[in-house]
Amino acid sequence: MLKWFISTVIAIFISSSLYAQQWKLKRIEGILGVGTTNVYSDLGGAPNATSLLFIKDITFRTTRPSVYAGIRYRVNPNTSVKTSFTYGYSKTADFAGSRNENRGFTSVTQLVEIAGNYEYYFLPEQRRLRSAAIFNRRGMINDYSSFGAYLFTGLGATLYWPHLRFDEPRAGDKYRDNFGVTATLPIGAGFKVIISDKWIFGYEIGYRLTISDYLDGFISPFSKQPDSYWISSFNLSYRIPTSRRGLPIFMDREWRRARF
Repeated sequence: MLKWFISTVIAIFISSSLYAQQWKLKRIEGILGVGTTNVYSDLGGAPNATSLLFIKDITFRTTRPSVYAGIRYRVNPNTSVKTSFTYGYSKTADFAGSRNENRGFTSVTQLVEIAGNYEYYFLPEQRRLRSAAIFNRRGMINDYSSFGAYLFTGLGATLYWPHLRFDEPRAGDKYRDNFGVTATLPIGAGFKVIISDKWIFGYEIGYRLTISDYLDGFISPFSKQPDSYWISSFNLSYRIPTSRRGLPIFMDREWRRARF
């Protein structure tokens, strides 16, 4: 009886340890997504109105699509780092009802963003279960919860190609209707729905602060801050099996030698 009890305790302890480390075996995710782009510049905008991060200026007429791809690496159950590539384009204009509707400028801008982000999960994907709760009749159960949520920030670079259209130049305006590069500071949040131990559906939205005022191709003499933009994304992630050395198993020579 004593031997059985000791063996059971040891088995539970070992299983609990392995269970707690399951996330390390799938700590890399490949991500693809589609979403929206909204640029905020000297064009358009609600008249005589200010809002936090230009949220009130989001309109259907200025919303354009974006395409997103990334690689996420789980550092621990609560934090990740991610490299992302985003392409989007935007249209900003002095439309009827905007604060400069009589100016009549229109700008179409293509954006390519490359960024590195740090993510903190205030709602972790991995459930924290007691040792007695990690088994059911079929054995060890999946340790992933149904949802995950995180905040992120980082640093990136954005390449942009504006095309500004206007009837005639105005005195005091500065024009640069060509290729440019700007540093970018992403800030945002994301939400995940765990489909299985391999597949995840997610939504992410983030504000991008830049140091350039030429995303629309010109600077008004009344401009008080750089241009900025929002990127959102509905995305699908795939957890890539990872070796104990933290590498994708197809890249780990030691894993392949041990297997074959």
